[in-house]
Amino acid sequence: MANVVFLSLYDRNAYGLRVMCANLKRHGHRCHMIFLKRYDTNPTYKLELEVGEYPWMGVGKNGRVFKYASNSQISEHELEILGGLISDLDPDVIGMTVNTPLRSQNIKTTRFLKDRFDVPVIWGGYDPTVNAPDCLELCDYACVGEGDQTILDVAKRIDEGSRDFKDVCNLAYRSDGEHVYNTKAIAEQNLDNYPWRDDTPEDKYFIEDDQLVANYDRPNDRAEGHYQAMSARGCPYKCSYCCEATFKGLYSGEKFLRRRSPKDIVAELAHAKSQFNLTKIQFEDEIFAMNVKWLREFVPLYKEQVDLPFTAYIYPTRNIEAILMLLKSAGLNYACLALESGSEHINKKVFDRVYDRETFLETARVCKELGIPYYTDVITYNPYEEEEDLRQTLDVLHEMRGGFSMCINKLFVLPGTKMAEDMKRDGITVGDGSRDSLFNYYCRLYWITSFTRHSKLVVGIIERMRIFRRYPWLLNPTITEALINPIGFVRSQAKNHLPRRLVKKLQTRISRRHAPAAAKANANLGTKVEQPVCR
Repeated sequence: MANVVFLSLYDRNAYGLRVMCANLKRHGHRCHMIFLKRYDTNPTYKLELEVGEYPWMGVGKNGRVFKYASNSQISEHELEILGGLISDLDPDVIGMTVNTPLRSQNIKTTRFLKDRFDVPVIWGGYDPTVNAPDCLELCDYACVGEGDQTILDVAKRIDEGSRDFKDVCNLAYRSDGEHVYNTKAIAEQNLDNYPWRDDTPEDKYFIEDDQLVANYDRPNDRAEGHYQAMSARGCPYKCSYCCEATFKGLYSGEKFLRRRSPKDIVAELAHAKSQFNLTKIQFEDEIFAMNVKWLREFVPLYKEQVDLPFTAYIYPTRNIEAILMLLKSAGLNYACLALESGSEHINKKVFDRVYDRETFLETARVCKELGIPYYTDVITYNPYEEEEDLRQTLDVLHEMRGGFSMCINKLFVLPGTKMAEDMKRDGITVGDGSRDSLFNYYCRLYWITSFTRHSKLVVGIIERMRIFRRYPWLLNPTITEALINPIGFVRSQAKNHLPRRLVKKLQTRISRRHAPAAAKANANLGTKVEQPVCR
C-alpha cells in the first residue's frame, strides 16, 4: 500500500487532487491532503510581491488594482508546521498542483521540502505541463497532462518496492542533464469511471495563521454551505490566453471535451447536500450551459434529488433563451456571462474567441427578462488594445443597461499559450506601465456602467471632465454608485459589512429621501447578489 501526500496551496477546493485522492483510496492506497493557506476572497490593495511572483490581478470596484488568492504569504512558522506534519505522515511521494500565478509560493514550499526530506516530489497542473524543463529544476518529476492514471501507476511502483517512476506515462524527468518525456497516456473518455471527489475530513489537514487543523472538513474556500462541482473536463473553444486551449492541443486527435452523465453528477450533489447541509451549488465547468440534450436529462434529476439554487458559466448562443429557461426552472439564480472585450478585433484576432456582439447583448437581455442576475468578465491592460478597443468595450457595457456585477482582470499571459507565443513573436511584453493610466481610467468607467441603466449619462458627464482622464485615481466608482444609485450601493456594500437590521433601516431612510427616483433605480437594478469571486 502506497502512502501519498497531496499538497494544495491557496486552494481548499482542489478538485483534481480530491478526485485523485478518492481514486487512490478506491485502489487500496493511503492518501493525505494538506491545504496550505486559504484562497483569500478579500482583495488586498497592498501589492507586496515575492521575488519572481507573477500574480493574477484585478481592478476592484474602487478602481484600484488588487491581487487574487495569495494575499497572506506563507510564514516560516507555517513551513515548520508543514515539515512536522510531513515527518509524522512519512509519505512515499508528495504531489503538488502548481498553477502559474502561485508558482513562486510553490517554489518556496518545494525547496523547503527538498531540503528537509528525501521524498520524491511530483508537480502537476498547467505549469509543469507546458514548462516542464524549468519545473524539473525544482521537483523530481513533472506530470504533463492529466494525472489520474499517472498517480495510480506511481502508487503501483511503490507497492512493488520501487521509487523509480521513469516508465510511468505522462511523467517527465531529468536524466544525465537531459529532459526525458514519457509516453502520453490516453485521456479517460468516461468520466463516470472516476470516483466522486474525496470530501471526507479523514486524512485532511489545514495550515493557516500559524496553526494546524486536523480532520479538516471544509470542502472549499467559498461561503459556508456552498459547494463547487464539475460535470465536465475540457472546453469546446480555443481562446488564445486560456490553458484549456493548450491542453486541447496536447490531446490532439482525442476527444478532449468530456462530460459526466447527468445521473452521476446529480448523485454526487445529492450526497454532498446531505453531507454538508448545502444551500448553493457552484458549477465550475468552463461552459455549463451547452448541449441541450444533456441539460434536458440533467434538469429533472437535479430538481428531484438536489433542488438547490446554483450558479454556472454560460456562453451566448442562438438558442440561449431556451437553455436559460430550462436552467432557471432547475434553480439557476446567478450566471457568469463573460464579455472579455467588446472589440471585434481583440476578440477575433487577438483572443481567438467566438464573439458576436448582438448575440451577447441578446443573452444579457434574456438574463434580465428571466430574472437571472449575472456578472461579466472583462480582460484589459492588454498591450494589443488601442483606445478604440477600450471604447468598444465601454459601448457594449452601456448597451447592457446596468444592473449587473463585474470582474475586471488584468491580462494574465500563461506560458505555452498561443497568446504568449504571439507576444513573443511581436516583441510585446505585459505590464510595462506606459499606458496604465489610460487602462485604469477605462476600468473605472466600466465599473460605473454596471450600476444602473442611466450610467451612460453619468459616464458622458465624467468624460467631459478631462481631469479624471488625466488623474484617474480621483474617480472612485464606489462613491459614484453611492451618488447615482443609493439603494444599490447600500445593498452591495452593506451586505458583507453591516448588520442586517441596520441595512434595513438605511434602505428605508434612503427610500423615503430619494423616492420616487430611488424606487426607479432599484427597479432598474434588479436583484443584487454578493460580488463574484472570479476564478
